[in-house]
Amino acid sequence: MARKLKGIAAARGVAIAPIVRFHPTLEHIPTWKVAEAAIDAERSRFTNAVAAVAASLMALQQEIAGSIGKHDARIYDAQLAILQDPSFRRDVEAEVRAHQVNLEVALQRVIARYEGVFAAMENAAMRDRAADLRDIGRQLVGALMAQARQKYTSNGADYLFAAEEFLPSDAGILDRAHIRGIVTAHGGKYSHGAILARSLGIPAVVGVDQVMLESTTGTMAIVDGDAGLVLLDPSPDELRDYERRAREQRAIDRRIAEVRFQPSVTPDGTQVQLLANVEGVRDLEALEIDAIAGIGLFRTEFAFMERRQFPTEDEQMAMYRRAMDGARGKPVTFRTLDVGGDKPLGYFKMPEERNPVLGWRGIRLCLDWPDILYSQVRAILRASALGHARILLPMVSSRAEVARCRDVLDQLTADLRATGVPYDPKIELGVMVEVPVLVPVLPEVLPLADFVSVGTNDLVQYLLAVDRDNQRVAKMYDPFHPGVLRVLREIAATAKAAGKPASICGEIAGDHWFTPFLVGLGYRELSMAPVFLPRVKLMLRSFTIVECEDLAARAMAMPSTAAVRKLVQDEIQPRWASQLGAEETRR
Repeated sequence: MARKLKGIAAARGVAIAPIVRFHPTLEHIPTWKVAEAAIDAERSRFTNAVAAVAASLMALQQEIAGSIGKHDARIYDAQLAILQDPSFRRDVEAEVRAHQVNLEVALQRVIARYEGVFAAMENAAMRDRAADLRDIGRQLVGALMAQARQKYTSNGADYLFAAEEFLPSDAGILDRAHIRGIVTAHGGKYSHGAILARSLGIPAVVGVDQVMLESTTGTMAIVDGDAGLVLLDPSPDELRDYERRAREQRAIDRRIAEVRFQPSVTPDGTQVQLLANVEGVRDLEALEIDAIAGIGLFRTEFAFMERRQFPTEDEQMAMYRRAMDGARGKPVTFRTLDVGGDKPLGYFKMPEERNPVLGWRGIRLCLDWPDILYSQVRAILRASALGHARILLPMVSSRAEVARCRDVLDQLTADLRATGVPYDPKIELGVMVEVPVLVPVLPEVLPLADFVSVGTNDLVQYLLAVDRDNQRVAKMYDPFHPGVLRVLREIAATAKAAGKPASICGEIAGDHWFTPFLVGLGYRELSMAPVFLPRVKLMLRSFTIVECEDLAARAMAMPSTAAVRKLVQDEIQPRWASQLGAEETRR
């Protein structure tokens, strides 16, 4: 079995090839003392280096614009702006004069100070801009040393680029005919390197801190840009599975154009709402909002995790308003702060817990610290004036918790009405079903809630008593377990009896092999990571509602998980292959 390294999904797709490790060519930076009489000469060197790098960047921008489009080619405008910034030049020249160091050293010191400023910023996208500074510094030092950068190639063979980070100027020295994927130890989802990888269509995973330690040049690897995984030394079965996924994706890409804006319906006309899960406004900006029914899960905790202190109500409201604007009238479901467990806040001291996944997290934390809940709900209410907002409560385990949250919502809406602050009077309050004990008490909870959203990631691991992140038992985590299917059916049936909509927002909503079962179990709203929407829409158009109900009924009656998976293999996979074109998916 492969060694699996977790990172940040930066560019979708699957890549399979040997790793080639690349290192900066500027490993030794010369240092010398600059006499007063030589300072003007250093200034001239700087002028020439800036001109050389600017010319190189403009040439790269022009060359690559045909591959990535004019909009993303503007990334290089940001670097050109740094070069042309008079304060940057003054700071570098002042460093030379004040400390009598050569330009190469002065550049390193100034850029390190600038990076510190960016690192202190609360916005993650702005912190990622520090990579542009490092890139400019590297290019300038290279120009000063008259050292040409090596071409990133693998002697004409396909390869995966592995490095500490992928910087914008690296795009100009890639062997784009043979590079299949990118994996880096550092970097963020919104760095310019990640944006370029997406624009170039190169699957990428960044922030894999162990990749340079765990791999060597020649290590066979899989880059899963959908899940943010890198698999080193994959087994033959894992290779076959990912090769099939890569073939499928090529076929899907051809079919997307045909169905992208068509309704998400079964062949006999049953409509299923497909929504997107997003981690922030930046994700929303990249969505084709016309192709989806709305935002089924806006994970507000990521905005909290990117900061160095709790955001104020006004700061939260501004973010939520941007989300409402981006949704263009379609519903946005804001999950209240869901930290704790595997999502700590660096500035909020939380107790050490032996089992944090079962500890102080989700709505439990917010009810113990009601100021957090009041501030967030009020901010969502104020933003809801721009459209249709929904509030979703995570980690609910009792009716009492929902009742307290309903009281908070009622109190805040009354305050807003009294003070003339606009909000959406039809705003909805929903409960997330993750804790198994909530399932049998749903009939008592639903009178206080407007909708149900099933968080299958936690629900499944609690039902199976399996920690998904524990390698000893992770193989036992399988949502195709017949018992899991029966619980999902009970949730859908209870919600339907109460006249309340039920959706799935966990990972299985984006697993197209699960789609016929979920529809057959009664779910008419599925929310998933945007990358999985095309697969699910295509699968949805492959089975009638009667066929879905039959498949679900038989799966629930199966004696084992293996039997359910065989049903998928025997009846769902062949239909999928015919939908995509059997020849392509077999190859």
